[in-house]
Amino acid sequence: LILFLQVGESGITMFYGNYIHSIDDKGRLVIPSKIRHQCGNKLYAMMGFEKCLSLFPESNFEKLVSTIDGHDFNQRDARDYIRMALSSAIELEIDDHGRVQLSVDTMKDYKLNKNVRVIGVNDHLEIWPEEAWLQYQKEQRDQFEIKAEKLSKGQHE
Repeated sequence: LILFLQVGESGITMFYGNYIHSIDDKGRLVIPSKIRHQCGNKLYAMMGFEKCLSLFPESNFEKLVSTIDGHDFNQRDARDYIRMALSSAIELEIDDHGRVQLSVDTMKDYKLNKNVRVIGVNDHLEIWPEEAWLQYQKEQRDQFEIKAEKLSKGQHE
């Protein structure tokens, strides 16, 4: 189950929770109705971290792009990030049945098959292959408290 919360007057939608879902044989993923109403009629998909696919509602995507615009294109790391992030962006229309169509290339690039895990991650959703999510979760579970403590002290790895 994915839960959502409309935050303040900023129009930013926050997502949290997760659920198991499937992509049909035609590459369509159903967006749950509660989430769909917060997303309007389109989502923006782009390269996520740890090889997942990130989905942003339009207002959240615009906020991300404005953050990306703040990076100095004269810096090599900034150029690399800007190119990779924005070149991976795809506009996805939500159809009358609440589905988005994922291309064969997108499914191949992110190793998505029938069984996926949809994760709410604050301002966006992440789509993970089910097995990859379970492996990631297993690896991170033991480090959860240690990382929380480091972050609360302002330490970074």
